[in-house]
Amino acid sequence: RMDVIGLLGPLRRYARSLTRDETQAEDLVQDTLVRAYERHGSFRYGGNLRGWLLSILHNTFIDGRRRHTAEARRLEQAA
Repeated sequence: RMDVIGLLGPLRRYARSLTRDETQAEDLVQDTLVRAYERHGSFRYGGNLRGWLLSILHNTFIDGRRRHTAEARRLEQAA
């Protein structure tokens, strides 16, 4: 069983440090928890849940940044 409630504080703090925006940080944490739920089978029992979740959060942030950059490029090329 994954108990993430106690890790919401650190997840929110890290998300705020990455996004510099409260609303985007909350969205990032929510996206992270959805990804973690979808991939819970990849978590090793007894592993470091905090580290695993922070890693997912970081990767989710990077993926979003890449998606945003690619979209901006496409719009620039279309103009």
